[in-house]
Amino acid sequence: MNRQTLFSITLMCILALCGAISPAFAQKKASEIGKCGYYADSYQGRQTASGEKYNKNALTCSHKSLAFGTKIRVTRLDNKKSVVVRVNDRGPFIEGYVVDVSGAAAKELDLLKVGSARVKIEVVETAESSLASDALVEAEAYADNLPQSSATAKPVAYGKTTTVNTSPKGIANTSATTAKVAPSSSLYKVDIQQFEKKGYGIQISSLSDANNVLPIMKELQARYPGRVLVNVQRDEFNNPTYKVFVGPFADKKTADTAQKTVAKKYKKTMVIDLSGI
Repeated sequence: MNRQTLFSITLMCILALCGAISPAFAQKKASEIGKCGYYADSYQGRQTASGEKYNKNALTCSHKSLAFGTKIRVTRLDNKKSVVVRVNDRGPFIEGYVVDVSGAAAKELDLLKVGSARVKIEVVETAESSLASDALVEAEAYADNLPQSSATAKPVAYGKTTTVNTSPKGIANTSATTAKVAPSSSLYKVDIQQFEKKGYGIQISSLSDANNVLPIMKELQARYPGRVLVNVQRDEFNNPTYKVFVGPFADKKTADTAQKTVAKKYKKTMVIDLSGI
């Protein structure tokens, strides 16, 4: 299987199987104009309405109604400075204010001295599209780190070039000329499905590196087609944890029975109530 095909498969897997993540109820709306304030440093580490802890160094904000995960552009009307921030809190609940931004975002807007300013806010990514783009970035990062095939490269005849450059990526090989290949184009259907948090799942693994998540997703999909779920949790520093499940099962008894079979291949499994994740 070549690198392009493997990347396409992993990309479709991560987008099609990322379930049980965050509720999606944001829709693009007209821009809003009003005042913008920012969080005091004393809020550092406090829990926000989304469950994340406030991190003054992250580009986040509060909004009264936009879905958590929505990305908005905040632009000062006087100096035209702008910043894109992610909604992870509710507020501000002061008349005339439409958004409060983190310390890092306030610095980008040059708000630290004046305290507040009139701004325009515009949705640039809904919660759903933000999730998809994050998955795409992680899939691309995984593909960039894929090892080159261990199979012996064969010369490819295309035009006058017949020698393949088999040197590792980023290292020049002066004794060979890179082979040209015929241009190609492929079209794939990507289906993002969000699953309601109910029933029970068999947790197979909990990982922090997408490079390790995608191979096990592919393996599980082959064994349990249509029964693979991934829960993505992010801490206060936006670091992800990926929990991979087989499920869902309607009740714990059914999940416990299925776990006995799954545990023959995957030793450290546990049954989890999906409504609690």
